[in-house]
Amino acid sequence: MRGFRQFWKESDGLMRLLWVNGGVFILVQLYLLVCYLLGIPAPIGEDMGMAAGDNPSLLLSRPWSLFTHMFAHAELGHFLFNMVALYLCGDLFRKMMRPGSIVPVYLLSGLSGFALYFIMYALFPALGGGHDSLILGASAAVMGIVIAVVTYRPRMAVKLFGVFDIQLVWLGVVLVLLDLVSIRKGDNTGGHIGHLGGAVFGYIYATRLAQGKDMASSVSRFLDRVARLFRRRNSWEVKRSNPRFKTDDEFNAEKRSKQKRVDEILDKIGRSGYDSLTKEEKDFLFRHAQK
Repeated sequence: MRGFRQFWKESDGLMRLLWVNGGVFILVQLYLLVCYLLGIPAPIGEDMGMAAGDNPSLLLSRPWSLFTHMFAHAELGHFLFNMVALYLCGDLFRKMMRPGSIVPVYLLSGLSGFALYFIMYALFPALGGGHDSLILGASAAVMGIVIAVVTYRPRMAVKLFGVFDIQLVWLGVVLVLLDLVSIRKGDNTGGHIGHLGGAVFGYIYATRLAQGKDMASSVSRFLDRVARLFRRRNSWEVKRSNPRFKTDDEFNAEKRSKQKRVDEILDKIGRSGYDSLTKEEKDFLFRHAQK
């Protein structure tokens, strides 16, 4: 468990998004497998409460679906397509834009996709054919990242399928046109509308970023505060769960061990300089100096 926490801590926003989507996909598949083995019908959105819908009462009964719907996939092809697009365009995003903003942009694009879907279904009941609908998947969130990259560097050329050179602007145009054309076909209408909502946010975000304004910065700060609060609470719970006082022998042994560690680090500084220390060694030395 400690190894996973360290891995998570060292991962950037893009890798965390990929891991969360992958983990949720595995859980969903295990759930569907159990339902299949037990002969239980398993409509993924209704039974697990992860999909978001156009029915206001459904949304009020499970408000968490505003976020869970953009991390869950029921079909393997849908999952793989979204993750490949997220990785490829997310890698461009973190190289040419602001790496720390990719998670907020993902979330805000997903929310924008849901907002457009919800509004369109309220204004045009024919879209739902008189029935409640559900949306599930990361497509709108990923579309926001794709269009943000396209808008920020429209003339950048990439290899399509590893063969054809194409400028990003044309890739964006094709994706948007495909969604516009697909809406009236009645196949995943809500999903295609959601894609366009994510695209709108991605375009606005990149345009504002080019002007020096990062619309995701406030969300980034909020997420950082939540993460710090969680770490602080987790640390407090660990201390509370170990209230036993140390004996003199234990205290002295721990003190000698820490001093030995400090001496080793100082020797390393003497041999190779302070910059040769690892982050863990610098943190340890800093904590010891404070005491």
